[in-house]
Amino acid sequence: MLQFFIYLSLTIYPQVIFRDLPNYKINTADLLFFDKTESRDIILLNGVWKVFPKNDPEKSVNINVPSVFKGSGEFIFQKSFRLTDKQIKEKQVDLVFFGLNYSADVSLNKVIIYRHTGGDLPFTVKLPRDILKADAENIISVSLVYKLDAENTIPLKQRFFFPQNFGGLIRDVYLHLKPNVNIQKHDFSTSIDFKNNKASFVLISQIVNNEFRSINDTVPEQNNFTLITQIYSPDNKSVVATDKKDFELKRNREIQISNSLSISNPVLWTPDNPQSYLIRHEVYRAGNLIDRFDQSIALFSITATDKNLILNDQPYSFNGVTYIPSFKTYGGMMTYTQMENDIQKIKESGFNSVRFAKSIPHPYLLKLCETYGLIPVIELPLANIPEGLSSSVNFSARVKSYLNLLLDAYGKYSSFRVLNLGTSFIYKSEAHRSFLNNISSFVKSKRNLLIAASFFGFDAKKIDGVDLYGIEIFNNSVNDNNEHIKTLQEEIGKGRFFISEATYTVNIGQTDGYVNDYSYEAHAKFFEDLLNFASEINLSGYFINTMFDVRGDYTSLTSGYDEDNVYKIGLISEDRKQERLAYKVVSAKLRNAERVTIPIGAKKDDAPMSFIVTGLVLALIMGILVNSGKKFREDASRALLRPYNFFADVRDQRIISAYHSIYLALVISLVNALIVSNILFYLKTSFFFEKFLLSFGSPAIMSAISYLSWHPFNAIIWLFIVTIMIMILLMLLIKAAAFFVKTKVYISSTFFTVVWALLPIVLLIPAGIVLYRLLNADIANTYIFISLLLINLWLLYRLIKGIYVIYDVNPSPVYFYSAVFILAVFTVIIIYYEVTSSVIENILLTLKQFNII
Repeated sequence: MLQFFIYLSLTIYPQVIFRDLPNYKINTADLLFFDKTESRDIILLNGVWKVFPKNDPEKSVNINVPSVFKGSGEFIFQKSFRLTDKQIKEKQVDLVFFGLNYSADVSLNKVIIYRHTGGDLPFTVKLPRDILKADAENIISVSLVYKLDAENTIPLKQRFFFPQNFGGLIRDVYLHLKPNVNIQKHDFSTSIDFKNNKASFVLISQIVNNEFRSINDTVPEQNNFTLITQIYSPDNKSVVATDKKDFELKRNREIQISNSLSISNPVLWTPDNPQSYLIRHEVYRAGNLIDRFDQSIALFSITATDKNLILNDQPYSFNGVTYIPSFKTYGGMMTYTQMENDIQKIKESGFNSVRFAKSIPHPYLLKLCETYGLIPVIELPLANIPEGLSSSVNFSARVKSYLNLLLDAYGKYSSFRVLNLGTSFIYKSEAHRSFLNNISSFVKSKRNLLIAASFFGFDAKKIDGVDLYGIEIFNNSVNDNNEHIKTLQEEIGKGRFFISEATYTVNIGQTDGYVNDYSYEAHAKFFEDLLNFASEINLSGYFINTMFDVRGDYTSLTSGYDEDNVYKIGLISEDRKQERLAYKVVSAKLRNAERVTIPIGAKKDDAPMSFIVTGLVLALIMGILVNSGKKFREDASRALLRPYNFFADVRDQRIISAYHSIYLALVISLVNALIVSNILFYLKTSFFFEKFLLSFGSPAIMSAISYLSWHPFNAIIWLFIVTIMIMILLMLLIKAAAFFVKTKVYISSTFFTVVWALLPIVLLIPAGIVLYRLLNADIANTYIFISLLLINLWLLYRLIKGIYVIYDVNPSPVYFYSAVFILAVFTVIIIYYEVTSSVIENILLTLKQFNII
């Protein structure tokens, strides 16, 4: 296991911290992956880079690359390297980034040579020979901008159960040296004739000649070359097919050569037998090897029909798991050893496919999938796209630009056959259907891939261009939705329908049985039911979400409050040490091992005692107040039944007990805190409530609400304090507004008005004791919430009445200006979150997902 984490940190901007993995080493021994041959080599640019804020080079410090930083901003990363005169003259030098985040301008010796539009995708930049300096320092400069927003980035700002997203040069950087005459680009396609037991390879090579003629060069130009293509058997012991083509290529020209080779009795790649062919391209001139390019190709066919998902002419199903690289505060930045350990663990567990969900995988993970026998599903890190955004021409153009980079970067990996366009689409949304049709058509015009899309809910039908249709299940057993699933399977076709994401949150940990929701036992039962159901109806696939716990940027409600934002949804804990009961159950079933028993247990009451104790204490205090004297009973009776007369007495400075009012203010604050705590504790596992809050795109809101929801006793204390502060704020606002009226209003009058206007809250003391149980019974929740809303409107009405009485003015202006003030505050809040997070469109999407509108 990875031993870490000593981190290198610096503060360039407030709250911006850089972290790198100590003793990080690149796996250059994998010659095939890094394209190292007799004619090709690499020069690592990992290690120490200089970084500083844009326009402020005096604050430069040294960091290690790869590394990540938390926060946002614009930074300049610089690295120097040296090349000999021979290397510059005889080699084409490419600068390779395995990933940076987010957008960047890449400069060489102060000349911008490439603009990366955004995303953590791998890309390659050809370094111009005329800018490179021989036997001198060359400076690579990366001007990087990192800030996610709700409209212009992939992923978007609002991200439900997404991994942490960091800025920086997050993966390896190196120079790739190739000869001047080289195979610049290589594409391939395969076809299998199952009837005649033959396979065909169509190999397209783009060869360039970057040689230049010097002034003193008297040697005649040699423009005749030979391309030899060979296919080696999976054991690399024999050549099973070869082809030879002679061609002419002049300087500063390029040529595209197509080879068609066929083999008999092909060895087909399968998850159970992951053997690949080695394709070797060699360019010769006058019998001398000029360039060699090797590539591994897994020979297999996967197609989707209405009846079956087919692998190598046989019915197949995805027994898959999602993999979201997440490792403490480093996000997806891990060593090569850690990547291999994770993929090996997935394979050993019995899975045959892996979906790289909500993030772009490191390229090495694709190589590992081919080696170990896992069909990878690469996914656009897009989810919950607002309808207005999905219909935007600019957004579609950004997605297509992103896909161009993705297809270029991962198209060379032969195991990449399935692309998922994102998650949480709504079929009934015309904007989403049009988006999927547009993007899938674009992808198919570039590459022959299976296109998948993942839908929210159980409403989906066929869309032109989409081959596979997944549905997402969250915390609801397949047994509760089996009829919906069977109906969709028939409508879409058994071979095209699968469960793209089955998620179950664990927020109460270990109990004595699965009858306790959100326990480890219930977690295991959820997936056992899924696997049994998939086998029963011959489902074409499912993906358990997820293999390991994930750490995100937003605190979750449904997963339980965690100060590190760890989502407890994995079969194995984030640190890879705890294999949960669900893992043992799933692994045993996939490997046909002995069944693991899941205890049933007994249902436990989760209603917090703090609600009961607080309610009883409040009842006792109110009993003491009511029996403290006739004065309090009379004041309370008049304030409740004849509020106008009571507030007139307040205005006229008639005697109102300050002692009683202070105690009443404390009781009102505590009752309000108790009621709100009950509601939050009930909503803590609400899928809708979490997605609604996430629409605001505020980690602070998510963290605060999650903390209060999962800590009822602390919530009562904090909400008690907040309620008192709100009451004080109301007093000050009423006093400030009094400057616009003739009547003199004392601060004591505003205090009495606010406190006694809110008197009806004390009637909710009994409700505070049992409210959570009533809501949890889910018998009359709609009526309960309507009643609470009406009570709040009554309190607002009483407060406004108290204001116009102590102001001694007509009620109409007070009602009008109060409404204007409330509307103005609401408008300012909405405008702020609309500008920063497109909150309105995200809320509308959430309401549509849950069929509320």
